[in-house]
Amino acid sequence: MRICLICSQIAAWGKIGGFGTATRALGIGLTRKGFDVTAVVPRRSRHGQGTRESLDGITVLGVSPFETMTSGRIFREVDADIYHSQEPTIATRWAQKTMPGRVHIVTCRDPRGWRDHALELSYANNRRRLLFPISVLYEASPWTKESVRRADAVLTPAPSALDDRIRALYGSSIRPRFVPYPVDIPATNPVKSSEPSVLFVGRFDPRKRLELFLELARTFPDVTFTAVGMAHNETYDRRLRRLAKGIPNVRLTGFVPRFGKPNVSDYYATSWVLANTSAREGLPYSFVEAAAYGNAILSGVNPENFASRFGYRVTGDDYAEGLRWLLQDERCKKKGQQAAEFVSGTWNEANCISRHLELYAELTGQPGPQSTGATPSRTDGEDP
Repeated sequence: MRICLICSQIAAWGKIGGFGTATRALGIGLTRKGFDVTAVVPRRSRHGQGTRESLDGITVLGVSPFETMTSGRIFREVDADIYHSQEPTIATRWAQKTMPGRVHIVTCRDPRGWRDHALELSYANNRRRLLFPISVLYEASPWTKESVRRADAVLTPAPSALDDRIRALYGSSIRPRFVPYPVDIPATNPVKSSEPSVLFVGRFDPRKRLELFLELARTFPDVTFTAVGMAHNETYDRRLRRLAKGIPNVRLTGFVPRFGKPNVSDYYATSWVLANTSAREGLPYSFVEAAAYGNAILSGVNPENFASRFGYRVTGDDYAEGLRWLLQDERCKKKGQQAAEFVSGTWNEANCISRHLELYAELTGQPGPQSTGATPSRTDGEDP
């Protein structure tokens, strides 16, 4: 069985983001089960990505943004049995139009209405504001919305938090199905740092409001703060690094891959708390990853009640109050342990891939290929 994963990114060639990480993790799990997996993504030529690459057994086809918007040629060439979009875009509609007799699945990872797009725009730099009409056409056009309604199955990566948003955006008749995506589950209990430590993982985009993370570090000089990531906008990235230079307990690591050695899991393993200062989110991949490694969640956004159940939900941007509460009596360690227990039973690779295989078999009527028998760690492959 041949599967084509369609996404706006994949976690390689300098790309940072939860969509791309989930796409690569799913692709790895499927290739281990013997599937022929192709990923179609916009090509990042300035970061060395070619038109055809091999990544952890996944064939990655890089296409130009113009082709993504205007043609379904690439999907005809892939000739897959299943086209699985990791977030609906106009490319999803092209795949359906070009290959109408095949199975088409859409996972809605971060359904965004007009208020969400307006919020994104309010934090955007000048270049992104200029590109905003194209982004909306790509992500939220009538053709994109129609592709969700036409899909053979609509999935969500969150048990229930995104269901209402999906129905409000794409149609009340849609019944999203929760199918989890794999994260790295540690084989043994991580050894935490001897002193309190707080972690931020993600793009340093204005919407993520990393300035609040840096201000929190100023308030807690005896706590170590580490921010893993970088901004796609070099000017903004330099600005944040200038701000961080004057705060001795802050470390900005730059880009750290989620696959290969070393990787982001090394930071999750030692930290006590994951801080998320973003203005809006779906269900962040970093929430589930951090929880798997026993991190409490400190966040103003609270999808699936992750922050309120497994940490502290911040109100009024008072992150200092939340961190103070978590550090008292080491509450963060108890919350982190609860988070790890919750995540390990659902988001482990075996369960996630099994759920996908059951769905694929249901929709195609075909049993999947047999497992290759190899079950190496998700972090074996090196990032290019």
